[in-house]
Amino acid sequence: MKLNELRDNPGSRLKSKRLGRGIGSGKGKTSGKGVKGQLARTGVSMNGFEGGQMPIYRRLPKRGFWNPFRKEYAPVNLGALEAAIIAGRLDAGQPISEDTLREAGLVRGKLAGVRLLAKGEISRAITITVSGASAAAIEAVQKAGGLVTTTVAKREVAAAEG
Repeated sequence: MKLNELRDNPGSRLKSKRLGRGIGSGKGKTSGKGVKGQLARTGVSMNGFEGGQMPIYRRLPKRGFWNPFRKEYAPVNLGALEAAIIAGRLDAGQPISEDTLREAGLVRGKLAGVRLLAKGEISRAITITVSGASAAAIEAVQKAGGLVTTTVAKREVAAAEG
């Protein structure tokens, strides 16, 4: 096969319908838009309009509350921490901070901080400083001989999660 023999599959590219090109084209004169009115013009904005019937977004009740000041924390599980240490991306002998977790690829995106969670197991003593940690995660790290330091008060983390 040569470059000049390359072709699209038959029917993969449809020709666009040419509007307003005479009576014989089937889409001449008003180009299939009927006559006059808002819908015959360009720049029509009719999203959600149901012909005068009360639109669905007004029929349904408002629900919930969206807090514009909420803080989202990146979750890091103990199992992921252990895997990163085994893979050599983290050094268990050095103190681990949120910046080292970001460099190791365990945390991505711009979030308010990191929350340590207890999914998985940790088998070595580590010293870690994070925004927040679950009680089970703190217990698991201490059981392995390590230390967890949190930088955000418990009340603030609970309010951000709830």
